[in-house]
Amino acid sequence: MARWRRRGSPPRFSTIPREPGRMSDALRRESPLVARIEAGLPVRVDAHGVRLRERAFLGHVNLRCDPADPGLTGAIERALDCGLPRAPNSFRVAPAGHMTLWLGPDEWLIVTPEGGEGTLAQSLRQACGDGFATVIELGSGQTVIEISGSRAREVIAKGCPLDLHPRAFGPGRCAQSRLARTLVTLAQVDDEPTFDLIVRRSFADYLWQWLLDACRYPVEPRFA
Repeated sequence: MARWRRRGSPPRFSTIPREPGRMSDALRRESPLVARIEAGLPVRVDAHGVRLRERAFLGHVNLRCDPADPGLTGAIERALDCGLPRAPNSFRVAPAGHMTLWLGPDEWLIVTPEGGEGTLAQSLRQACGDGFATVIELGSGQTVIEISGSRAREVIAKGCPLDLHPRAFGPGRCAQSRLARTLVTLAQVDDEPTFDLIVRRSFADYLWQWLLDACRYPVEPRFA
């Protein structure tokens, strides 16, 4: 497990200023599915009882803190405008739209609306003060693929070892697992069902193609 850094010690990467410029903006805004876009291939799919789309350019912030420090967690929750999820494999959504996912007893991933990552990260750093915590902006290192529809659960189950039966995995649940041999963080956001698949940028195109293939063929098992 990585060690926490106190506010006074220089965090790696997080304080490097982002220089304005046309090239850096273009790189930061490029979808991991850009090769498909340039080739004229669809990046939104609605077929076979499944809908797929990339939720590109969302913000991703990793938070680690001491959950036993009520003053620290209280300040963080005020900055988030929602409570930190404490139950394993659960998440909460704040009124402003950012989602806080439980990754471990002292670690959370916060997914923000587009453009909200920097502001939220700064608010969290101010809330942490000199407390035992780290706040790291993950930039464009991850993306979110949304899958929904009547067969979404079955398609995911084809390549994921989790028990995805509605009695075991419903709205408000999240988990880190593997999907088609790719590490993902999976969250069910509603009853339709709709799932967010948070995946590293370098695996996004591969996972997208796997999902397309999985949608086209008979899927087992089926959930009652």
